[in-house]
Amino acid sequence: MSTSGIGSSAMMEKIANTLKEMQNDSQKMMRDSQQKPAQGMSFIDHLRSGVDEVNAKQKTADSMAVQLASGKTENIHETMLAATQAELSFNLMVQMRNKALEAYTEIMRMPV
Repeated sequence: MSTSGIGSSAMMEKIANTLKEMQNDSQKMMRDSQQKPAQGMSFIDHLRSGVDEVNAKQKTADSMAVQLASGKTENIHETMLAATQAELSFNLMVQMRNKALEAYTEIMRMPV
C-alpha cells in the first residue's frame, strides 16, 4: 500500500465526503423526526424502521470487519467509516430510547 501524496489526498477527500454525507443524513433524520408523521405509518412502524436501519448498518460494519480481518480487502478506511456510522446510529437510537423512557416516566408522575 503506497502512501504517496496523491493517493493520501484522494483518500482524505473520500473520507471527508463520507463524513459530510453522514452529517447530512443525521440532519435529515432530525428534520424528519420533527415533522408530522406520514399518513398511514404508525409509531411502531417508525420505530421498527429505525431499528432495522441501525441493524443493517451494524451488519454492514461487521461484514466489512470480517473481510478486512480475513484479508479479502485492505480498505481499512471504509471499514472504519462503516463501523463509526454503525456506532453513531446505535448511539442515536439509545439516546432516543432514553428520551422516550424519560417522557413515559414524566407522564406516569403526572397527577390524574
